[in-house]
Amino acid sequence: MPPARSSPEEGEPAPWRIAPCNSSRWQMAPTPLVVLVLIALNYFPMVVFSLDNNANAGIVLMVVLFHGFLVLTVVAWVYTCCTDPGVPPETFQRQMAAMAASGEPVQVCRRSGLYKPPRSHFDSVTQRLTLNMDHFCPWVVNTIGFYNRKFFMLFLVYTNLTIAYCVIAIGAQMPSLIPWAKSQHAKDNFFPGPVNLAVIVIALVADVVLLVMLFPFMVLHLKMAAKNETTIDGARYPKYDMGYLANLRQVFGRNRLVWALPCYFSGPDGDGVHWPTNDGTSTSCAASSSRPLPTSIASSSSSAASSSSAASSSSACRGSTSLSMGKLVPPDAELGITQIGPGTVSATR
Repeated sequence: MPPARSSPEEGEPAPWRIAPCNSSRWQMAPTPLVVLVLIALNYFPMVVFSLDNNANAGIVLMVVLFHGFLVLTVVAWVYTCCTDPGVPPETFQRQMAAMAASGEPVQVCRRSGLYKPPRSHFDSVTQRLTLNMDHFCPWVVNTIGFYNRKFFMLFLVYTNLTIAYCVIAIGAQMPSLIPWAKSQHAKDNFFPGPVNLAVIVIALVADVVLLVMLFPFMVLHLKMAAKNETTIDGARYPKYDMGYLANLRQVFGRNRLVWALPCYFSGPDGDGVHWPTNDGTSTSCAASSSRPLPTSIASSSSSAASSSSAASSSSACRGSTSLSMGKLVPPDAELGITQIGPGTVSATR
């Protein structure tokens, strides 16, 4: 599997790239239709029914605000669906090949055969080694990784805001919407029988249920982003916690003024391959030695939590084996480690 992204400069994000499709993604393509159905379910009571029932200035303002929330949600959703989460770039592959040829131990992904950067994982759905992989999301039919995590986070935030807004707006209008839905005017101009009332009630109930489910999920992901954690890795690698502002820059980008906008702009802070750590170094391969950070980054890391547990010194590469002198060394099946000379390199599943 050839790498699909090449960073213009070490430590800098690559330009925006559309995510490639494969058979697994096509098989899940109908799943996002559920999102469109939920949007349509809310659109009728929030816009069509409300304006027909009472098109005063307050209702018009409510409809305008609803469209604002809806546009932000849909744009973030589309970007999450379409943005390539990132794979190890060609420059990194060449660098690791040179290190392996010189006898240095480097990490290799068993499934893809590519050299494996820290915090990257192989996604069995898309069949790609993904940078900073968090999880595969069926609602966007895409892997959440380094280059599209911002859009996934914004999708969660704007979805919760939109749903909460719908619950408040529809709930406040129920005393007038219910009589309107039962009127002959509504039955003649919209849906027959009790369907109009059913649409209003189902939309309100569905929104409440979704809000109860999605709000804790959003809070969880915001906390993980603030601590520089992912769903897969959890809190096992505290060495990557550079402080919440630096951590959030690695997700949302360097310019905080555009964090809330669902657009790529200059991308996240970093390249998904080289990761600064709170001991003042940077890792580009879990099996290789760390390199000193530039002064500007090292100074920011001194303000972050500097205490790292023994677990943080283990390899960040899961599902990997090691190369020594350019040869693949299989890991011990029971111990999950590979012996290279006097030292060991993590090679877990």
